[in-house]
Amino acid sequence: MTTSPSAPVQAGEAVRPLWRRLRPWLAVAVVVVLGGLLVTSLSNKPGRALDPSSARKNGSKALAVLLRHRGTEVVRTTSLATARQADANTTVLIASPSDYSDAQLAQLGQLAARLVLLRPSLAVLAQLGPDVQPVDIVSGPTSPGCADPGAVAAGRVKLPDATSTFRSDSGTSCYDGAVLITSRVVVLGSERLLRNDTVDDDGVAALDLNTISDNGAARRVVWLLPGTEAAGPGAPTIWQLFPAGAHRAFGWLLVLGVLLVLWRGRRLGPAVTEPLPVVVRAAEVVEGHGRLYRRAGARDRAAAALRVATLTRLAAHAGLRRGARTDDVVAAAATATGRPAADVGYLLGGPPPADDAGLLRLAVELDALEVAAGMPPRSKGPRS
Repeated sequence: MTTSPSAPVQAGEAVRPLWRRLRPWLAVAVVVVLGGLLVTSLSNKPGRALDPSSARKNGSKALAVLLRHRGTEVVRTTSLATARQADANTTVLIASPSDYSDAQLAQLGQLAARLVLLRPSLAVLAQLGPDVQPVDIVSGPTSPGCADPGAVAAGRVKLPDATSTFRSDSGTSCYDGAVLITSRVVVLGSERLLRNDTVDDDGVAALDLNTISDNGAARRVVWLLPGTEAAGPGAPTIWQLFPAGAHRAFGWLLVLGVLLVLWRGRRLGPAVTEPLPVVVRAAEVVEGHGRLYRRAGARDRAAAALRVATLTRLAAHAGLRRGARTDDVVAAAATATGRPAADVGYLLGGPPPADDAGLLRLAVELDALEVAAGMPPRSKGPRS
């Protein structure tokens, strides 16, 4: 017994099934790569408000760079343990003192290091500066008005709007109280003095450098940002439990997930018709539609379906072309039945019935119209 040799397989035919299987995964890989590129190109460097590593407008990277250029080491931390290790040659800058509890503020108050407070509240002052009291607010270009060397060197400073002022019997008040300098605590009246978008204002950078570094005496600055340890009224958000910038990654993952759902949910081609697994009688379909219309109270749609069906049958019976105008069908039906064209037009195109009884009457009248036009009756009773 001999067999005929099979036809040779073309290279394209062998590769095509593999390409079809790999195509979805390649599309996913392309979307992931594009999403990563978008995240990298659109997102700023990680950080938050007053973060010395953040290049955003509300960050403080510009000041941190200036401090390092002057030979001052800047240590960013959210750990209170790291801050408690600071010595007398170190400045601890507390970016958000209100986020810490009274007990934590008391621990910070026992440090040998110099403290810098940004716009502290009364509760914070009670723990770290009991003799310091808030006074008023000031803004705009302001002269030092004190003999502190750092303030004198900075000269006239453009203070941000609504900068708080403070006074103390044991400290040096500069810039109308916007900067208060004591032996261990420095109070700045606005956190905006440290931000990237204001550090280049008149005299702000020089004032920051001199006050934070104690005119160059402090060779190390511990920049304390509130973290998960902070137990004060300003409790950290859930995002602070994740690495910096995690919220942007979650946002892009959400966008990627939506795009993936849209991609997988799209129609890949025309609708495919399939034979029903069972035979459904036409009467059951009609009854099912009727129940749906009744449940939804859609008498207008039910009446429109009845009238369209009657118009179609009357047009076919009169020999009119498919898609004939309603006026032509009404004229033909009026001629065939001997009824006035206005009555036939009202029956076939009038307003929807107001209740179920009216819908039933409409069905009966449409059946009677078809019979009067010479069409055989389609059922023994009215349609439902």
